[in-house]
Amino acid sequence: MNPENQAGLDTPAENAVAIKLPAFWAAQPRTWFCQAEAQFQIRRITTDSTKFYYVVSALDQETASRLVDISEQPPQENKYKAIKQRLLDTFDIPRQERAARLISIPRSSNRKPSALMDEMLSLLGDNQPCLLFEHLFLQHMHEDIRLALVEQNISNPRELAKRADLLWHARSTHAEYAIDISKKRPKQVNTDSSSTYADMCYYHKNFGDKARECSPPCSHQGNTRAGCP
Repeated sequence: MNPENQAGLDTPAENAVAIKLPAFWAAQPRTWFCQAEAQFQIRRITTDSTKFYYVVSALDQETASRLVDISEQPPQENKYKAIKQRLLDTFDIPRQERAARLISIPRSSNRKPSALMDEMLSLLGDNQPCLLFEHLFLQHMHEDIRLALVEQNISNPRELAKRADLLWHARSTHAEYAIDISKKRPKQVNTDSSSTYADMCYYHKNFGDKARECSPPCSHQGNTRAGCP
């Protein structure tokens, strides 16, 4: 019998096409396992030992050094489940930190609402969104968008983000149009001569170029008889 089959690995027919998993993402372990398990499904890899050793081969040196015990002496059964749980316990974000990150996400009017929702949902992990989660999301929206979303009373997070995107795009387009119009609008020139007239002295206000005297300060020019330049 083939030694690999004795060890519980997939047969050559089942594992005809080898896969190479991406290096383990310590910052996003759950997302990494989603990617790995998608590859297992595509290649129809179901044997526990095969999945276990694929995971081990994807660990970088620092991560592998923290799992020496389970890598060198894996359990007899449920090897893959054991190493997956160990990696999640080691690198997954604790519940308290998830809550802290949700509350402290920086606000930005330039960020699409759906991108914000993606980050917030990833921070939830296995937890389900609730009324407080929806409130935190709405607090990131501009007031007019927030009021419109509240009136529509959408409870599904993805649908809420989709609707917010439409309102966000409409608002951004309107703002860009207003800025463009302002740039193209000709600048108004003040043709009111009253401001210049108000700066003239008593003599030039009343006698104009016929004035024989000038009391500074005076804005009138060209009357040399009154001593103007």
